[in-house]
Amino acid sequence: MTQHPERAFIRAVIEAKRRDVPMHTNPLAASLGMVLHAAEDGRVTVGFTADSRFTQGNGVIQGGILATMLDFGMVFAAFSVIPADRTLATVAQTTSFLRPAAPGVFTVEAEVERAGRHVVHARAVIRDAAGQTVATATAPLAVVPLPRTP
Repeated sequence: MTQHPERAFIRAVIEAKRRDVPMHTNPLAASLGMVLHAAEDGRVTVGFTADSRFTQGNGVIQGGILATMLDFGMVFAAFSVIPADRTLATVAQTTSFLRPAAPGVFTVEAEVERAGRHVVHARAVIRDAAGQTVATATAPLAVVPLPRTP
């Protein structure tokens, strides 16, 4: 059965009960050094490293990069609970930035709040290496059929 490569990745990690697995199926995730620290149905913990390439003019991590990390976490949590013949599309994302984030290592904890047939609702929090919460997010994710390949 054809399935989204990131769904296949997350399911394989869960089924093998693996930890601390580098993410290589997505170029942006790989560029952020994404590591899947832990995963179970409906919940993931992922790590990222954002260096000076991802900063804005005043030397802090650009908000869009933090939002991207939060989105990755929520999508991965949702991929863990959807059928193999489906994929996801983020419909909207509400992100609250709580403090500036210096370049470094970040951890995202994400979980599914509710999984329906057509929409998954998820939330996530991102913390810096000191454990301080940097931002939070919520998102509805559309569950859609995989595109057919010719």
